[in-house]
Amino acid sequence: MASQDEKPAPGYTGFGAEWRPVKLSAEDANKATAWVEARIDRREMLTQKDRVQDVRDIMWQLEKDGEIVVHRITEQHEPVIGKTLYGWDKRIPTNQLWHHKSCGQCGNIPGYPSSLLWLQNMLGTKYLDETDQTSCTAWNYHGSGIGNIVSLAAVFLRNFHQAYVSSISQGLPAGYYYPLVHCGTSFGNYKEVRGYLLHSAE
Repeated sequence: MASQDEKPAPGYTGFGAEWRPVKLSAEDANKATAWVEARIDRREMLTQKDRVQDVRDIMWQLEKDGEIVVHRITEQHEPVIGKTLYGWDKRIPTNQLWHHKSCGQCGNIPGYPSSLLWLQNMLGTKYLDETDQTSCTAWNYHGSGIGNIVSLAAVFLRNFHQAYVSSISQGLPAGYYYPLVHCGTSFGNYKEVRGYLLHSAE
């Protein structure tokens, strides 16, 4: 262990020899932080883009026409409100969650899903550790090279249907659990498949 007078070894600092602490005053540090937050955290460059179509409008109409059932986030899911890149309000459920796990994370980062479940146990979050789900087959978001849009759509519909009805076997109403998708691959794949299905009735 190095004494206070000794410089830490470069391998442990993460900085090169040219790095020097700036020793900002508290006021200057706050100014610098505010400058970064205004440009990075608010993502100003991205939010200046034209708004994309809100798929919820199409979903509401399809539900009205009896074509689909929309799995809604309700107050029982204890949602918090977040902002999207386009400035829309987004309801994010924090309770009664249906865990859609990731084959990549479970296979290569086994501590990730178990630590998330541990954390939710500590927080008292109600959830279902689902054992009856289907792999998306879109490993690392290269689904087009592994499957096809029809098979990916089938997996998307099957998993979200399972999330909607899984609570019935516990004597709870349909929609009690809301999907929490661990997997970035599945999340991106499902968003694209949802768009395909909404615009391709056949």
